[in-house]
Amino acid sequence: MRRPTTARKEAMSDVILTIAEVGSDAPRDHRPAVRAAAQAAYEALLSVPAEDPVPGVGRGLRHLVAARAAWVDGDAAATEFYLDGADVPEASALVQEGPDGEAAARAGRALRAALRYVDLLVARPAAATADDLNGLRAAGWSAAEIVVMGQIVGLVTYQTRVVHALRVLDDAFDGADEGVNP
Repeated sequence: MRRPTTARKEAMSDVILTIAEVGSDAPRDHRPAVRAAAQAAYEALLSVPAEDPVPGVGRGLRHLVAARAAWVDGDAAATEFYLDGADVPEASALVQEGPDGEAAARAGRALRAALRYVDLLVARPAAATADDLNGLRAAGWSAAEIVVMGQIVGLVTYQTRVVHALRVLDDAFDGADEGVNP
C-alpha cells in the first residue's frame, strides 16, 4: 500500500500527488489551473483554522468525513492520509465500520447520520433526497455543516479518481523509455 508520510504531508503542495505517490505527474502538466484548483479546494475544505465559520465541522471531523469517503471509495492510501488528521475518538473504527458499527453507536446520533450521508454520497449520490437532508437536520446538523460535508465528499471522490488514473498511468509507463511523457 502506498502511504504518504507525515513529513511529506507537512511539506506538500499537491495533495493528489502526495496520495498517489507516483513517479511522474506529467499527465497533469497540461492543466495547471485544474491542479491548482484541486489543491485550493483541499486547502479551503480541510486545512481550516480553528476559528472556521462552520464550527460544527472542525478539522478533525472534516478529516474523518474525508477518510470515510476514501474508505467507501476503496482507496487505502487516501483513507490513511485523511485518517491521520481525524482527531476524533475511535476515528479508525468509525471509518472502517461506518454508521452501523459499534464505534458509531457509541459516538451518537449526529455522527451516525453524518457517516450515513457520506456513504450515500459516495456510493449512490443520485439517490440522495430531501428526506436524507431532513434526517441530518433532525440529528442536529445545520445547513452549512451539511453543505461542508457534501463538499468534502465531492472533493475526496474526485481526488480518488485522479489518484487512481495517475497510478494506472504510472504503472503502464513504468519501465518505458526515458523521455517518454505518459
